[in-house]
Amino acid sequence: MNRFIDLCFKHMNDIAERLSEYPDQFEPMFGYNDIDGESYTVVEEWCYGYMRGVALTDWSALPDELRADLDVIALHGSEEIGDQLDELTEEEYTASIERIQPAALRLYNYWVNNPQQPEVKKPMVNGTKVGRNDPCPCGSGKKFKSCCLH
Repeated sequence: MNRFIDLCFKHMNDIAERLSEYPDQFEPMFGYNDIDGESYTVVEEWCYGYMRGVALTDWSALPDELRADLDVIALHGSEEIGDQLDELTEEEYTASIERIQPAALRLYNYWVNNPQQPEVKKPMVNGTKVGRNDPCPCGSGKKFKSCCLH
């Protein structure tokens, strides 16, 4: 199990290095499907994975001008928007695939330059402790030791 986790982190770090140091070398790992001798690019799996990652965090801070980039990926990675794919011509579909890589790079650059600050959680503080001879907090008027303590 540790070997698997190490490999996952190594892959993640490789992608992060490639995105930051060599963005021109970044290529999303799309699949290919051969049907009747023609090769088709399969982007849905990559885009679904991207959108699952988006769902893990709060993207409400994403500026409106970058929403279009997220929509490019969501077009192929979201069931709600996926119905729009049926309405695209072959040229529009191919163009939408070609827009995924630059959109992912712009989104990556935005989040690298504008990291989200983790929400600081306040420690839980216990209220004042009720003494044995204090009035019971339930409002009965009895002493705590004779009421709710037992």
